[in-house]
Amino acid sequence: MRLGFPPIMIVPLTGMLMVALLVSWSEVRAVMTVVLGLCAGIWGFMTWLRVEERLAYGEPWSRLAGILAGVTLFNAWAAWLLWRSRKAGEAGGTTSCTEPQIG
Repeated sequence: MRLGFPPIMIVPLTGMLMVALLVSWSEVRAVMTVVLGLCAGIWGFMTWLRVEERLAYGEPWSRLAGILAGVTLFNAWAAWLLWRSRKAGEAGGTTSCTEPQIG
């Protein structure tokens, strides 16, 4: 999108639509949980690498670390939410993330 070529988005959007129509939601949730978990790990590793690089060159690093740590935590939180909803679906309940669970 930044390069001024929006039609390139047709391929991933079509792929997502096909997955949504052909694959059950429980399988999509399981795959997305793994993908988001891996992404959180990659972001954490990249945060460590970039901070080490900045420290080696004597450049400021705290803002970079804060931003990338936020991205890492957001990905980990999204993976956790999907994992939690998958576990609730396996138990047969349709609980919301905002409803208190008793028992």
